[in-house]
Amino acid sequence: MTDPDSFGTALWTLLLITGIALAFGAAALGDMALRRREDREERARREAADRQRSGTAAP
Repeated sequence: MTDPDSFGTALWTLLLITGIALAFGAAALGDMALRRREDREERARREAADRQRSGTAAP
């Protein structure tokens, strides 16, 4: 027969592991979004500098 305490411990362990996995997943998604935004800003900055160097006005 299964000990009720060990069953409860298993459920808590599963809950904690799931929570940790979700937290790491959310952190990874947030990091990817931040990097993407930084890449877009850097590209825009580089294009503006190129336009300024070539003497053409911004569209």
